[in-house]
Amino acid sequence: MLGSCQSLPPRLPVQGQQPPPPPLAGPTQVGAGPPPPLMDMDASQTWPPPTPSPPPFSSRPHASPSPHRRRRRHSKKHKPPPAPTPQGADFSALPPELVHRALAAACASDVAAASRACRAWRDALRPLREAAALHAYGRRVKHGLVAGSSASRGAGGERLETERQRALGLFRRAARLGSAAAMVDAGLMCWEDGRREEAVGYYRSAADLGHPVGMCNLGVSYLEADPPKAEEAIRWFYPSASAGNARAQYNLGLCLQNGKGVKRNQKEAAKWYLRAAEGGNVRAMYNISLCYSYGEGLSQDPVRAKRWLQLAADCGHKKALYECGIKLCAAGDRVKSLMYLELATRRGETAAAHMRDVIFESLSVVNAQRAMSDADKWKPRTLHPRR
Repeated sequence: MLGSCQSLPPRLPVQGQQPPPPPLAGPTQVGAGPPPPLMDMDASQTWPPPTPSPPPFSSRPHASPSPHRRRRRHSKKHKPPPAPTPQGADFSALPPELVHRALAAACASDVAAASRACRAWRDALRPLREAAALHAYGRRVKHGLVAGSSASRGAGGERLETERQRALGLFRRAARLGSAAAMVDAGLMCWEDGRREEAVGYYRSAADLGHPVGMCNLGVSYLEADPPKAEEAIRWFYPSASAGNARAQYNLGLCLQNGKGVKRNQKEAAKWYLRAAEGGNVRAMYNISLCYSYGEGLSQDPVRAKRWLQLAADCGHKKALYECGIKLCAAGDRVKSLMYLELATRRGETAAAHMRDVIFESLSVVNAQRAMSDADKWKPRTLHPRR
């Protein structure tokens, strides 16, 4: 009967025949027992879960926090240990003569700052500190800034000469202590007194120490020698101009323009004129205005030429004053033109006198007096050129 179905005995394999494979798991038959429990789908996967993508607009990937890393709160910042001092960086071991020579051309503030570096430098720079004090006091005596001096009281020429020799003595003492700036001032006073050989000696000592003004003055003394030594002058103008001395830059440009001691090079001359003009040299301002006007060494530029000419006139250059007066007259401003021509005449520009008289007669009395009053009140623009 169908209701009393009995299970058949297992079928034995025949000799030499492989046993049949086990039956595949299929749907459970009715009456075969309860169905097996369903497996979890996530647990049945054998591949690893996908890596989550980083959040959008992240500047850098965030590292996963390590389970072994502990976060310390309110911890002090860790300071790295000081770097070991390299071998040979002990500046106190430098020879005192080397320290003294290296700072002989420095200003007083630099010498004072270097003296605070270490005790060895303080002892080595003691003569330079004394020389700086003597040099500063000598300059005050020379210009009459010391209270009670003859120059400050407006004394006669004899007493002024006494104060001047006193200042020269202070400069000489400072020069013997190694101050290059004092050597320059002592050489300048000797040059003014006519002792040119002594002045050249002071200039050479300052130039050997690397003082820019000393190198420039030594080059000028070679140019004014009899006979002139232009090659030697150029040799000292170059380092002084490279150090930023505006006067040396102007003199170097002048030698390059005229071919004096060096091959003529108008382009190089204009370059040094421009540097000197930017450094405050008034003569270089006038020369660079001519270079821009005529296109000599530089591309022609009337706007820059006019600007440099006006600046040179404002600083009191007599030729620039004369040319500005002519241009103002051509533009129709005769009152201001008369003022510039009067200023140029007072500074020795003889060509401006005739034009000044012509404009003076063409103006009314009121306008002419106003121009003369403006000339009396006019003051040149003060610049501080690089030394």
